[in-house]
Amino acid sequence: MRRLLTIGLLLAGATASAQAPKPGVTLDEKHHRVVVVAGPFDLEPMPPMEGMSMDAMMPDTLAQAFAWPVKGWFRGFESEVIDAHGKPLPRDLLHHFTLINLDRRTLFDPVAERMAAAGLTPAAVVAPASVGTPLSPGQRLALYIMWHNGGTTAQHGVYLRINLLWLPANELPQPLSAFPVNLDVNAHYGQSNTYDVPPGRHEKSAIITFPLSGWLLGAGGHLHDYGRGVRLEDAETGKVLVQTNAVLGDSGEIKELPFHVLALWDRGLRIHAGHPYRLIATYENPTRDTLRDVMGEMMALFVPDHPERWPTVNYGDSLYIADLNGYHAVDLLKTLKPAPVAEH
Repeated sequence: MRRLLTIGLLLAGATASAQAPKPGVTLDEKHHRVVVVAGPFDLEPMPPMEGMSMDAMMPDTLAQAFAWPVKGWFRGFESEVIDAHGKPLPRDLLHHFTLINLDRRTLFDPVAERMAAAGLTPAAVVAPASVGTPLSPGQRLALYIMWHNGGTTAQHGVYLRINLLWLPANELPQPLSAFPVNLDVNAHYGQSNTYDVPPGRHEKSAIITFPLSGWLLGAGGHLHDYGRGVRLEDAETGKVLVQTNAVLGDSGEIKELPFHVLALWDRGLRIHAGHPYRLIATYENPTRDTLRDVMGEMMALFVPDHPERWPTVNYGDSLYIADLNGYHAVDLLKTLKPAPVAEH
């Protein structure tokens, strides 16, 4: 299984040069980045992931919790898996990371915003300087990591280093305020969003209704092995609006699930509030066994016509709390204070 989770517009950049990692959070104002280093982790060998339940894997681990230190716009990330000397390690040790914003909710459900995430690929996702997700000082963020050492030997002293790139509040011209949105064919926050796929071709779909009108600037997907693609259709006309097809390896494993930039020559894909859209995830299971615990998601960057109408977070909402319980993060709402943030 190879996760591909991504937000933003696709512009891959180089990761930081090798240097010994120092766990913690560092504000680099000169280069407009917040550097998050998590580790060290010791990773024992794990069985192959094919056919495994997600519950059988190493769970998501809270690696860093901190308060965002500056006012401005988040525009993407660069990430790398490194050893104690800052030298690159195989990226497939990382199943995925997820950066959650506890102080803003998602568009469709009253749960914490998934601000950024990635797995084996891409290592970097950076939007143009004309686009960014607004952030204010003090907003509480939590970084979670799931590792998977598929080799035969243990890996010791493993670190994840992430550069969170931002644009300052006085940036001119002012960037468009864009927000990550996650479309899921089996969304059940507070519960598992995975499902099973029998042998043969299988499609699972869900009707998606946006509460706000706006524009989709770009979209990518997330599938497990034997996934073929994710597409978004107009539920009334059946017209395909966005489709991303998986690039597979010889054994059916996902090598790439391309991210589509929709705003190259115009404003992107127009989304109308209240209009029904259909999300469809397709799998081709060539085995005689049922595939367990797969997912079907589309991640996109959305520019609402009226950002001020974005729904506000309700910390007491039962679904918000149930979702955080899944990350063992409820106590962060009471205890999270700004982590020591060094400047350089």
